[in-house]
Amino acid sequence: MISKNQQIGITLGIIWSLFAWIPYYTDYLSPLRTILGFPASLGLNLELLLNKGDSFAYSILLGAGIGFLISSLVDSAKSGIKIIGFSPQKHKKLYDRGI
Repeated sequence: MISKNQQIGITLGIIWSLFAWIPYYTDYLSPLRTILGFPASLGLNLELLLNKGDSFAYSILLGAGIGFLISSLVDSAKSGIKIIGFSPQKHKKLYDRGI
């Protein structure tokens, strides 16, 4: 079962992969081409490697996969990582009792 955060991650990954093609087709956002165009460049490289398929479809699939992976890592980090200094204390301090 996919959690709500993972659904949001997949949706944001698809949107990111659609926006990734803007620097390739136009001159807009060209300074951000390395970060923004990451799924598009992966899709282009995958098409060149396989010699079949569509780089646009590959980029959408890769963007959704990256979004799912990042949201899964965030979910596991929220629930599984404990920071020692921020856990609630097991005993009350003396000044809480008025002593």
